[in-house]
Amino acid sequence: MDFFDIKKVKFFKKGTVILQEGEVCKFGCKVIKGCLKSYFIDDAGKEHIIQFAPEGWLISDMNSLFNKVPSTIYIDAIEDTEVLWVRTDMNDLWELASREDLLDQIKTLTRNIIAGNKRTRMLLSSTAEERYQDFIQTYPTLTQRLPLKLIASYIGITPEYLSEIRRKVAGK
Repeated sequence: MDFFDIKKVKFFKKGTVILQEGEVCKFGCKVIKGCLKSYFIDDAGKEHIIQFAPEGWLISDMNSLFNKVPSTIYIDAIEDTEVLWVRTDMNDLWELASREDLLDQIKTLTRNIIAGNKRTRMLLSSTAEERYQDFIQTYPTLTQRLPLKLIASYIGITPEYLSEIRRKVAGK
């Protein structure tokens, strides 16, 4: 297998859905420029954002990719986005890891895992204001780039309540 058969740069316009719920995920990508999000839609039709992936972040549905099961999430572009796209299955992924700078890949993947674990802990045990402060620390470049409704969805509150929190934080 040639390395360049599975790895290339792709461009997605804002609003492009690159993974639909129910599809088996066969890719991973690292954002070069722009921003992607992963999310699910609950039975009431409400969107719940799981992850943002701005520049330098990885995104995929690891459960679907590793276990070859239908995805339970969506991934789409919330800005015009350029990614390093790896179309792969797990055998390709291991071969790719053996050819690339494995330490750099491990650092990036570790950052994603740490952020996911921290996010879960924050959702279960923190106030909305603490979750917003954590969002600012985790994604400092996104606070001015994203609409309030996306940030609010990510931290699990309404956009109106987020506006109140932002006013309170700005007043400190």
